[in-house]
Amino acid sequence: MSLTNIAKMFDLPVVQLQREGVRSFLEKKLLETSSELLALANKYGVKSVQEFEKFARRGKIRESAESRDDFFKIDNLQTQEEQIRKALNSLR
Repeated sequence: MSLTNIAKMFDLPVVQLQREGVRSFLEKKLLETSSELLALANKYGVKSVQEFEKFARRGKIRESAESRDDFFKIDNLQTQEEQIRKALNSLR
């Protein structure tokens, strides 16, 4: 079924259907990203990449290949979360 047909089915303009679809997609991605970030943060008892660095410097997080990988994952997830939030705000 085409986007036009779906929009007609709900008596919506195609542009509104597209916008709501993008918003839904971004909200789902934000939830996935936030969940993954929370799981990693809980693993180390931190809230941010900055706190992770601070804990590592103080020896509260043992340096290993896994902790280095997780550090970069946390950093990337925080960046992704910010980008998704900006995209969502631009749709309002």
